[in-house]
Amino acid sequence: MIYLVYRMRLSERARRNMKEFWAWLEDRERWFYRDLPMVNEVRWYYSVVGDVYTLENWAAFDDEAAWGAYRKALSGLKADDAWESERVSQEEWWDFLDTRIMTDPPVATGFSRR
Repeated sequence: MIYLVYRMRLSERARRNMKEFWAWLEDRERWFYRDLPMVNEVRWYYSVVGDVYTLENWAAFDDEAAWGAYRKALSGLKADDAWESERVSQEEWWDFLDTRIMTDPPVATGFSRR
């Protein structure tokens, strides 16, 4: 599994309007990923101690080919002016800090009790 990880700091607007921000995030996630079927799973993590008001978004892909298909599809979507206008509205809610690619280790480690 490959994970594309974005880390963002919430904007002043988001920090002043947390209820509105969380509602926006739920709507945005549905909108953003609806035409990106190569994304298997999306997880969000919110820092509450230390680097507060920071979100991480982890998008999971089967392999590098699926991640490549995501990049290609995203490039096509960005060419649509209405879609791109909606995408960049995220700048009202957060500032991107960094991006990285992670992968599962090559051994059977980790567990879940769910």
